[in-house]
Amino acid sequence: MTKFRFFAMVLLFSAGLFAQDIPGLTHRELDNGLELFMVENHNVPLTTVQITFRCGALTQSPETAGLFHLYEHMLFKGNRAFPTQTEFMAAMKSLGVGNWNGGTSTEYVTYYFTIPSAKTEEGIAFWSEAVRYPLFDEAELEIEKDVVINEIKGYHNDPQDNFRQALVKRLFYKFPWRRDVSGPVDVVQNCTVEQLKEMQETFYTPDNGALFVAGDIDPDAVEAAVERLMGDWEANPQPYVIEESHPPMEQSERLVFQEPSLYPGFAKIGLLMRGPDVLDDPEATYAADVLLTLLSDPESRFRQTIFDKVPGLYAPEYITKSYYTQKDGGQITFGAFAVIDEGADPYEIAELFQNAVFEEVKLMVNEPDYFGAEEYEIMKNILEDQQLLAMEVPSSLISNLSFWWASASSDYFWDYIKNMQAVGPADIASYLEDYVVDKPWLLSVQMSPDLYEQHPAGEGYEEIVKESAYWWQSR
Repeated sequence: MTKFRFFAMVLLFSAGLFAQDIPGLTHRELDNGLELFMVENHNVPLTTVQITFRCGALTQSPETAGLFHLYEHMLFKGNRAFPTQTEFMAAMKSLGVGNWNGGTSTEYVTYYFTIPSAKTEEGIAFWSEAVRYPLFDEAELEIEKDVVINEIKGYHNDPQDNFRQALVKRLFYKFPWRRDVSGPVDVVQNCTVEQLKEMQETFYTPDNGALFVAGDIDPDAVEAAVERLMGDWEANPQPYVIEESHPPMEQSERLVFQEPSLYPGFAKIGLLMRGPDVLDDPEATYAADVLLTLLSDPESRFRQTIFDKVPGLYAPEYITKSYYTQKDGGQITFGAFAVIDEGADPYEIAELFQNAVFEEVKLMVNEPDYFGAEEYEIMKNILEDQQLLAMEVPSSLISNLSFWWASASSDYFWDYIKNMQAVGPADIASYLEDYVVDKPWLLSVQMSPDLYEQHPAGEGYEEIVKESAYWWQSR
């Protein structure tokens, strides 16, 4: 099993992929709250079955951080129908599974496989048994703890994980464990069967889940099978509610980090801010995504201006802006690569980059025609083209839908393209004023080790080191 990081998927999500009228898509909801999404496509005799729950790092506490990842592993260890991992894997083999996995993310946990369409109902039954009746054997739990702990130690020995979690520790300073899927080793080591059962009763319930069935299917037959197999699954009478969202940062900070993977003489600059959360401010998320698309043009005014103003930047196309849509963890990042020639100061270049970005952002706010009508038209065409591409493969469609269902809602999914295309200059200006202009920021500089030897932490910069990168190291 792999722990999903979703970084490769962010650009797809943020660029916009969805429309209300998707051929073959049917949405139903059972009386117990389980949502059912079906995509009928008879191009190939295959079916993908995926089940997703709204939980993960977002629903962790300091005492449970990392346990959703452990729970994901334990689901594959056996259940009422297939009591051992050997029997579990043999059952998948008998179904003709060609592609399968489970993943734990910041805002959802998901399981899926692709099988011959003739065995669609058996596949639904398989996941029904797996998620409803896991055994949580004590001895198997101890074995799997070691597996997960080895994974965690691997992440903690990864410089990029050290860097990312150091940023999380500051950007989401009040609840950083909500953005840490791995968690600390001691929490996993001390996990009990009783904790897993409590998690099951709280989060792995039909009213907190959605089933996605896509491919060569008969929707009526699928709906009947789901009703028969999962209709008696009891909902949680007291569903989990996030009582407090991540607050904005309180103050700006500067960080520096030695990154061994960077070429000698290279630096990577990042300017991060807290972005909109999709449930609190959906309108701002549409504006954020539209702006991302407008700035993705390699010849955009923004990129070219930043490149001209800041000496040492590698190339305009490596000047980036990203936004990650989340229920409770929206993040905005501007970035660039720089080549530090002899006599140049990487910290000075970082400061120039930051100033140039904020200058351009203020122009976007104050000049309604910063982006021309033609640029908006091109952006809309890009969105429509991406929508068509995304609908080509049913398994990809439900993977994307699963993300949006968990982090936003199905309504957000249905209306996404319509709302994106309605965004104009005033909406982008409002988004930037609310989340970027004069807001606290994180300025980070990653350097190759040889470069850091020449330019140790400058004034006002704190060096990120493995020994203090994670939130749990300062408990």
